[in-house]
Amino acid sequence: MEGGLKMPNNNRTHISIIADILDTARQYSYEGYDEGAPVTHLIRKANVPHRRLSSIVSELKAYGLLSEAPDSKYRISEKGMEFLNSYNQFKGFAESFGLKV
Repeated sequence: MEGGLKMPNNNRTHISIIADILDTARQYSYEGYDEGAPVTHLIRKANVPHRRLSSIVSELKAYGLLSEAPDSKYRISEKGMEFLNSYNQFKGFAESFGLKV
């Protein structure tokens, strides 16, 4: 198919929401903040309701991709960094073929 597969721009995948959450946690973990990302910032970046975010965050913590600080702020783990880097590489690879991830 010429031009690759087309997907609607408004449909984000679960994995892209996870990547948004991890990327926000990364920014707050390593870019001068050092205390982690507050829930409100994760909600804003992921653009999901609080209940859905809580479910995803629980999943990410269970997989060891995210950790929670005592003050309910979230930091990305080394495993989370590996996941995010791999996701970004795959996303770039897929997009080079005209696919949207």
